[in-house]
Amino acid sequence: MKRFSIFAIAAMFLASAAQAVPGGKLMVLQKGGWTCEIPGDANTLATEKPELGFETIADSSYVAPDGTTGSYLRLADRLTLTSGVFAGRRFLMDGEEILREVARDDTPTGLRCVHAGPISIATPG
Repeated sequence: MKRFSIFAIAAMFLASAAQAVPGGKLMVLQKGGWTCEIPGDANTLATEKPELGFETIADSSYVAPDGTTGSYLRLADRLTLTSGVFAGRRFLMDGEEILREVARDDTPTGLRCVHAGPISIATPG
């Protein structure tokens, strides 16, 4: 009986440890275009940066404006472009529709990328 209880405790411990992910929950971005810009204010329009935009596709991948592909890693609200032309770019999620780029020391760069579609609107049912 003791053997079973020790085995059961060990199995529960391993199962709970396997669910933990360092850095947060592994997630994906919504598919579609991400338009990047330097935000404006009440007196200044936003400055578009089309060369920094990208399109997210299946399998945690993206397509850069030059047509090359890369991959990304999203852990909770943190996103890192891990390969391709934009490898090393890092973002903090501001909801599910806005990415705010950060430098290696987590200071904001001033660039934001906004999900451009497809848009999912809930309809009353």
